[in-house]
Amino acid sequence: MTAIQVPLTHTPDYDGAGIVNLMSSIARGRGADPGPYAPSTQLDDLDLARFRHVVLLVIDGLGYDYLVGQFPDSALSRYLRGPLTSVFPTTTAAAITTFLTGQAPAQHGLTGWHIWLEPLREVVAVLPFRSRVGSEDLSTRGYDLEALLEPRPLFPLMDVASHVVTPQRIAHSTFNTAFTRGASTHPFRSLDGMYRQVSSLCAQSSASYVYAYWPELDHLGHERGIASEEARRHFLEIDTGFRKLVTALGGTETLLLVTADHGVVDTTPDSWIRIEQHPELVAMLDVPLCGEPRAAYCYIHDGEAAAFQAYMQTELNQQVQVVASADLLAAGIFGPGKPHPGLTSRVGDFTVLPTAQHAIVDRVGNERGLNLVGVHGGLSSAELHVPLIVVEP
Repeated sequence: MTAIQVPLTHTPDYDGAGIVNLMSSIARGRGADPGPYAPSTQLDDLDLARFRHVVLLVIDGLGYDYLVGQFPDSALSRYLRGPLTSVFPTTTAAAITTFLTGQAPAQHGLTGWHIWLEPLREVVAVLPFRSRVGSEDLSTRGYDLEALLEPRPLFPLMDVASHVVTPQRIAHSTFNTAFTRGASTHPFRSLDGMYRQVSSLCAQSSASYVYAYWPELDHLGHERGIASEEARRHFLEIDTGFRKLVTALGGTETLLLVTADHGVVDTTPDSWIRIEQHPELVAMLDVPLCGEPRAAYCYIHDGEAAAFQAYMQTELNQQVQVVASADLLAAGIFGPGKPHPGLTSRVGDFTVLPTAQHAIVDRVGNERGLNLVGVHGGLSSAELHVPLIVVEP
């Protein structure tokens, strides 16, 4: 199978209808330089500078297709303006970093959960800042996340007070500390606790920007499936809290924006491609798979690119789409503008995009096999499109 030519069926929008453009509008409205990105076309009618408080609530895993398909009568849907696209890959590591920096992955350089970091010569899970081999916290080796990833958070650039409302367990992680620099951190332990923190911050008289993050819908999507009863019940809890928050923000001159980092696709047990069952393929790889189960970066031994493509054509043609990573870079699928100096080295030789409900995974050392139901990272509509919900005062 020859590498396909972009454009693909669904691709991120960086010209006005993506989460990057949402962040550009927020930056402009809070006095920060938005960088090279156009403002959101969904917010053309709003001058964000006139609001005392601007709140961005990110509900991890809340896809647009999921919201409008399953919960058209919800409180969140009542204020729905329409869809945005996430970034590529459609995953937390890439998209949350976009929310924190205002940059597309092409600029911030985070291309998935697992990234090949050339200076360390190893695969790293960047959010927990952990080596994939042995799951070692890289801080204990003396490695500096800030020196390696060069974070440029948006918060210090704003001319109002900035606040980050985030779960207790990750509030002071190495990653969060680096990428939320310039903001005050407000940890919480429950959904109600998150809503209370947001309401309390917006009761203050001085102007502010509040970024709040809720991860549990994504977690349930992974564990049980986004179509599961558990995920449905939890969405209704989120929606009930949202309705109460809207009431609580009355009279505070707050613009409340809600979106997500990505949607979720549910898999079945027989839709997983486990490459240990393909030893010929494993033998062609320089390093373990990087990226995501729905967007895997493959680093191929010199001289074996043709053999890799031929194997994919013969064995996995109906289950994956294979793209030369250089084609993705040239097409700007990671974002426009001057790329991060480490970007090319972080996307491998080929990107494997599983089709339909398929996902691809490998195992390293004593890792447990990955047995998720819901996954993301790819370019299906369910993964790429996220809602933009707007509540004006």
